Amino acid sequence: MASTIFHHWLDQYHALPPARRRWLRRGVWALGAVVVFVLGVAAGRGLGFPNGLEARARRLTTQNAALQDQIQSLQQQQQTTSTALAALKQSLNARDSELQKLKQEQAFYSKLIGIDSDRSGLGVHGIAVTQVPGTDAWNFVTTLVNTAENADAARGTLTLAVEGVRGGKLATLGWTDLAGPAAKDGVPFAFKFFQQVRGSFVLPKGFVPNRVVITLRPRGGATVTRKLDWSEAVAEARGNGAP
Repeated sequence: MASTIFHHWLDQYHALPPARRRWLRRGVWALGAVVVFVLGVAAGRGLGFPNGLEARARRLTTQNAALQDQIQSLQQQQQTTSTALAALKQSLNARDSELQKLKQEQAFYSKLIGIDSDRSGLGVHGIAVTQVPGTDAWNFVTTLVNTAENADAARGTLTLAVEGVRGGKLATLGWTDLAGPAAKDGVPFAFKFFQQVRGSFVLPKGFVPNRVVITLRPRGGATVTRKLDWSEAVAEARGNGAP
């Protein structure tokens, strides 16, 4: 029966014009292609396409996101480490500068201790005076030392007086005469081992200085006074490079 029907359709096909047979063949091929595509999709779903490749794709997407988070975290850690290293280098440079300064101060202080080995406690190592060119004003630098063992920081004020001759008579100019009433309290000092205290004063015209008197008034301690020749103070300034 099936064979008879097949031969009947075959005879019908051969009876058609050639053009219609070509269109019929193309339609059969197109229908076959659609059937094959549908069967392939069905087979793919039957083989677990969504539960296989799609699940793997989701896993890879999740892993990729996790890796991106790790990379960002590592970048942040690297930036934090770089910042910390820069701060550490800056701190080390500051410590090196401080250490170098301390070494210079130690060498200077050791020299002072050697010179003033017969002294103990707060004292005046020396003073250098320099005239301001074209004026009656003078600048001074006084070096103070504290050579006592286990000494606390010395704090107080420093004043100067100048002994000399004025109008053919001996005269002494006090600190307020030299620096003015506004500076009556003196120049403050505060140090552990040594300090160079700087200031200025004015000598009146016609006054010929002979000696300079440095007076220290430490808090809670006895007053310290040292007298030095004026020529020595001027020579000290020249020895330090002053004109």
